[in-house]
Amino acid sequence: MTQSYPIAAASPLAALTDVTVDGRTKGMPGALASTPLAEVGGKGWNLLRHDLPLPLAVLDMDALTHNSRWIAAVTKHYGVSLCPHGKTTMAPQLFHRQLEDGCWGITLSTQHQVAVGRHYGVSRIFLANQILDPNFLAYVADAQVQDPAFDFYFLIDSAEGVDLIERTAKGRRGHRPFQVLIEMGHPDGRTGCRTMEEALALAQRVKAMPDAAVIVGIEGFEGSIRGKDTGEIEARIVAFLELMNETARQIEARGLFGGREILLTAGGSGFFDLVARTLTEARFGSPSRVVLRSGCYIAHDAVMYAEQVARAIERSPELAALQIRPRQALTVWAMVQSRPADDVLYLNVGRRDVSYDAHLPRVLSYVDGSRSGAILPLEGAHETTMLYDQHACVRCPQDSPLRPGMMVQLGISHPCTTFDKWDVLALVDRDQNVIGAVKTFF
Repeated sequence: MTQSYPIAAASPLAALTDVTVDGRTKGMPGALASTPLAEVGGKGWNLLRHDLPLPLAVLDMDALTHNSRWIAAVTKHYGVSLCPHGKTTMAPQLFHRQLEDGCWGITLSTQHQVAVGRHYGVSRIFLANQILDPNFLAYVADAQVQDPAFDFYFLIDSAEGVDLIERTAKGRRGHRPFQVLIEMGHPDGRTGCRTMEEALALAQRVKAMPDAAVIVGIEGFEGSIRGKDTGEIEARIVAFLELMNETARQIEARGLFGGREILLTAGGSGFFDLVARTLTEARFGSPSRVVLRSGCYIAHDAVMYAEQVARAIERSPELAALQIRPRQALTVWAMVQSRPADDVLYLNVGRRDVSYDAHLPRVLSYVDGSRSGAILPLEGAHETTMLYDQHACVRCPQDSPLRPGMMVQLGISHPCTTFDKWDVLALVDRDQNVIGAVKTFF
């Protein structure tokens, strides 16, 4: 069935044709009349000329493209597919960029997120959750009937989840069997079967209702595994991934899989090398695919993921051989609001604007008005010590060049929780020209 979606190919990112912005939109000029999102890049705005109000979340187009090349090199090296987690950005323009880059599909978590993906033409969605809401499952079932090209996957880890599948499929005209993966869990985890025996029992149950659903793979999330130190955490992650492999082998040996190929998939943003290396060790008699679900690579960051990628390169020398590293594409610009003392200043940015669940933002650079708007790195220690709703307290050296009215660039940690604070993010080139805008749907 052919469908028309409100998204059109454009440079540098696909344009949403059903979205407008105006002066009420956070990050847009206050006097802006209603303007199609696709026309923002043609306004001639430049960040350094103060054409947009601060604070402002910004995506660097060059860095986005660089990060696409980086993850392509990683997945090619390991021979795996990527189905990035869309909850990181909730930006259909970036979803389509990722799909154009060759991603296998888009991972999502909730009915709202699936509806956004469907609205903007994402045809393969991996739901990294079990569905226990009958209305949600009915929505999926109807979407599969209405659109034969809609390729949807979700998880099960309980008899209750299987019961709902059976009830939803029963008597539904034109029903296509749901494609489900058994989720494996671990003692530190949130959801998932904790033993292979539980997983095998679920697989047997689904096998007995082939018109309702088929088991197509095994899924897990390794990112919540804990230990007394890094070595123990990584050893436990490998053991968990090996349990996933063995569970898949046992299910195949019993003839319980029913999909086109056997899928093995895990999170992978922090431990993508361990996931790819371990899951590709499994051998099957049927076609198989290992799928990473790393989502933060597209934006990267200045702290948490920067440290995790550095650790991955340290433990996996093959990554160093790729000679490419991700770059932070997402930053937030702010203004020095006040400097009430020689060693402290306040920025006009706060918890409403930047993530703080992992680390507080880092002050990276500033704009020196006396040097034709040059962006200069900050020398000396500038430490964010406190975030308020709309202010950030920064400890600074007494000889810091920062004065009220100056622009500063902040690096963030954990891009997921910065994206969700912005309805629209500015897309800029290397000269800080605004070449577009990215809409989010949180």
